[in-house]
Amino acid sequence: MNYSSVRFVLSRILQICSALFLLPIIVALFYGETVPALKSFGVVAAVIFLTASLTSLHRPVKLRLRASEGMVITFLTWVLISAASACAFMLAGEIPGFVEAFFESASGFTTTGSTIIQDVESVSHFVLFWRSFTHFVGGMGVLVFALIISSGSADSVNIMKAEMPGPSFGKLTARLRTTALALYAIYFVMTLVTIFLLYLGKMPLFDAIIHGLGAAGTGGFSSKNASIGYYNSSYINWVLTIAMLLFGVNFQIYFVSLTRGIRQALKSEELRWYLGIYLTVSLLVFLNNLRLGVSPAFSFEHSFFTVSSLMSTTGYAMVDFTLWPLVSQLLLLLVMMIGGSAGSTAGGLKVSRFAVYIKSMREQINKTREPRHVWSVRMDGEILSDAAKHSVLRYLCIYLMFLVVGTLLVSFDSSDLMTSFSAAVTALNNVGPGLGAAGPASNFHQFNDFTKIVLSFLMIAGRLELLPVLLFFSPKSWKATS
Repeated sequence: MNYSSVRFVLSRILQICSALFLLPIIVALFYGETVPALKSFGVVAAVIFLTASLTSLHRPVKLRLRASEGMVITFLTWVLISAASACAFMLAGEIPGFVEAFFESASGFTTTGSTIIQDVESVSHFVLFWRSFTHFVGGMGVLVFALIISSGSADSVNIMKAEMPGPSFGKLTARLRTTALALYAIYFVMTLVTIFLLYLGKMPLFDAIIHGLGAAGTGGFSSKNASIGYYNSSYINWVLTIAMLLFGVNFQIYFVSLTRGIRQALKSEELRWYLGIYLTVSLLVFLNNLRLGVSPAFSFEHSFFTVSSLMSTTGYAMVDFTLWPLVSQLLLLLVMMIGGSAGSTAGGLKVSRFAVYIKSMREQINKTREPRHVWSVRMDGEILSDAAKHSVLRYLCIYLMFLVVGTLLVSFDSSDLMTSFSAAVTALNNVGPGLGAAGPASNFHQFNDFTKIVLSFLMIAGRLELLPVLLFFSPKSWKATS
């Protein structure tokens, strides 16, 4: 571990991130909430900036970051920025306890959307804005944002790899900073379009901003206790259904469609898998929910919205889907775990990994049946190497380990297996609502502090794709190097 380089880079990142804490103060000016905003977010921004400035005064002679050091910096950034946000919540008087405040902050930055706030409509406007803005920044990545602002370096790719979701990372342009800028530009424009469309649907501007940021980051924090169900608008429901689905697509596909044409972008096999899974599960849930005796139009709208919300790991809700038939609930649990595409703002295992799992299973069956025949796994027409397949399969083993341990730890605070398992699933996959007592009509305030710490840890681990967390807690990672 090159401690001096880690200290310097981490300090510079926190310097940049401190500016984000000033944005809620601007919102507070419009709603007469300036004093509490200054006493909370203003103080936290100043403390972060001054502390980071002092620790970055001495620049290392050789500024060099290996992949493991980039992952450690990534994990530390997410923990520290969540802790700083928790302090702001406490100073604002909205969330008194640190554990609950940290849970809310981690849920925001990891775009999970689980909340401990019981009456969200009583929360100050500047705090509501900050909760949803953390989705926007966390969706594409805190460190990707910092990379755009800073000058960047050749080693920045090791940080970006650690934060960008998915089994692989590819540069869209020759320069890494240009890649980050291109992704954020597409992200920003799509967010503005979503906010504008919601506003056209007669959603108040502030609410449109809150829900637009939530949809963009696939987070799901709302300004209403009833979430999207409050508006009772089919137009708003379908705008968000499409928006959540689009934000679950790999952003490289949008870049390719702009530079090489839509036909080239549609050649993506992951995109076809993503849309295929979404349409198949939505139709199955729709048909199964007809057993509830509701109208076909009602069932169609709610089924497609909910599957889009949970597969994109956004977590917005129109109805309490824990009251749906068990088959529908299990299908929803499946898409929670699969999640969206690699390189999107969505969480989950990722569709590309799921496709490799299915193809690897088929390959093994074929090899067993015809051992003399040469079989292979292809993605986008290219044969995956054994190393690539093993890497994806190893990730599944690590994922299941986190899920089993997480479920076990949560079960100490719950006697309901569905609640314990779905709470771990929704945290690890950054979804938001789960099933059982962790459903959309419930609240995570009910869990004790230990469980909230476990779930917060799972949120960060899931958002960072597990490996940065394992490397951080590995003793070998902390051996000093030059």
